[in-house]
Amino acid sequence: MRLFAIWLLVSASLWYGEQLCAQTGIPKSSLAFGIGIPAHPDMDIDENGLFLSLNYRRNIGKVFNWGALLLRSSANSELDFFDDTSRMLDYLNSPNSPGGIGTSWSKIETYALGGQLHINAVNRPGHFLSFSGGIGYYTSRSSNQRLIEVTEESIFTTEGAFISSSITDFEGETRSERKTELFAMPAITYQFIFNSNFFIGAEVNLLLDLDAQELTQHPVLANFYSFNLHVGKRF
Repeated sequence: MRLFAIWLLVSASLWYGEQLCAQTGIPKSSLAFGIGIPAHPDMDIDENGLFLSLNYRRNIGKVFNWGALLLRSSANSELDFFDDTSRMLDYLNSPNSPGGIGTSWSKIETYALGGQLHINAVNRPGHFLSFSGGIGYYTSRSSNQRLIEVTEESIFTTEGAFISSSITDFEGETRSERKTELFAMPAITYQFIFNSNFFIGAEVNLLLDLDAQELTQHPVLANFYSFNLHVGKRF
């Protein structure tokens, strides 16, 4: 009985949304492709990031939309010479090196699939602005190169004055991990809509791993926030 009531409520909402969209001239659905740069707060050095997304949205009246999202996010700061002792020492002693005990270089690739509910602040011909919340599953593959010990040698004058120091040896480790977990994703979306119902827009979103027990572990989690541009069409 409870499932039937839920089905009836959803069906009535969809029917009402279609009727209202028909009256106002607002298309029922839209499809958007997004591209942007993610920021991973769990990465010590966050470089070479790329965010890609595909979003489908359907109106439930003028105020609410439901939708589905598919996304890919990646970043890579790993060193291809981490296992080469000679090159690593040259790098660690260079002026631009961030090297020190605990420094890590990481790589992560994340795929996510989920659903969204949009609350529309503006939904009319020409402009669309919404606040949304999403939930679903993501899967990620990450690896982490980490310095766990460094040996430094200092040079002094005969009078005992310090001249310079350099790293002469180090110990590092590389760990990798695959993970599949629930995620939540709040977002703000804006679209400028042309007369042809094609649109361009921008979105700010945040992916949160809901497995809070591992927030302090390495390798990195998939948590990221991104600013992305998207293009699409209402139909």
